[in-house]
Amino acid sequence: MARKKKVRLQDIAEKTGFSISTISHFINKTRNIDEATQERIMEAILELGYQMPSKRRQFPMKTTLAVIVSDIRVDFFSELIKELEVLAYEEGYQLIIMDSEENLEKEKLCLATMVNLRVSGLLIAPVSTKSDFSICSQLPIVQIDRKVDTGTYDFVGIDNMMTSYEMTKRLLQKGKSKIGLVTFSQDNFCARERTKGYRLAMLEFDLFKEENILVIEPYADSNPTNLSRFLLSNPDMDTLLCTNSNICYEVLGKMKSLGRANPIRFVSTFDNNKWLDHVSFPIDAITQPVTSIAMTAIEMLKNKIVDSQTMDIGRKIILNCTIEGRSSLFKEDGSEGPQVLNL
Repeated sequence: MARKKKVRLQDIAEKTGFSISTISHFINKTRNIDEATQERIMEAILELGYQMPSKRRQFPMKTTLAVIVSDIRVDFFSELIKELEVLAYEEGYQLIIMDSEENLEKEKLCLATMVNLRVSGLLIAPVSTKSDFSICSQLPIVQIDRKVDTGTYDFVGIDNMMTSYEMTKRLLQKGKSKIGLVTFSQDNFCARERTKGYRLAMLEFDLFKEENILVIEPYADSNPTNLSRFLLSNPDMDTLLCTNSNICYEVLGKMKSLGRANPIRFVSTFDNNKWLDHVSFPIDAITQPVTSIAMTAIEMLKNKIVDSQTMDIGRKIILNCTIEGRSSLFKEDGSEGPQVLNL
């Protein structure tokens, strides 16, 4: 088998039309370069498979793991990263953390960075079901919380569709027939599966209406307007399910600003964040087993690192959730604290 030709700075220069000097300045960060030029150079580096040198490598090659999350601002990911860092440290690994910010292009740069740092393994919550890990083909990978639609990779998380189905079904069984859903783009694995579960339960009770689903984008300026329109145009809808806690936060803000015009009386959300205990409006929350997800992910990645025969085997481990009920729907006994129920 012919040995792959090593990519040189000259190859990148020929590909981009820039001088070798400009390419060198970009790689070594020795001169300010405009953003458009940086993007063209990085595209060429990724396409050609150039291995950027790491003259000042700070991390021992065999003791470093990487984690890339899609949005570090989400409380679930913040908690997960802390758990992963503690567990990795106990196992003798250092952890490099990067945030792809729900952006496929930034995710590619994060992946390229981890390859060039020669980390031992990668934990990733991909931006999209269409995310491409091909640049990391020789790297042990475990997906956490989210997954891609193609490729053979390990995964640990919850059954998002069935969890959403069970939560919606419980709300229906409590007499709530006018249930709406606020979710993200269906390229987001969790959003897609949680939307499926909601739809399945509503169809089962012959209550599904497409207009009761609102799709918003993370941190979009249009979200407040779209939420207002959604709530005011559905005055009979008194219950909402949010597919993550950031959505829930935006929903609560809009409910407050609408005042008496707000039709919503009950809100449920994925991810039981500590701030929910301090909100006057009682939120029923689905609690993911963050510690168990982190422990399982580290163990799966360790196994992949030490046993190369598992590289082409995609294992899937599904963990159970609980409901932390704060509203009168779940606290029928009138107790003060949240009611914890198994899903």
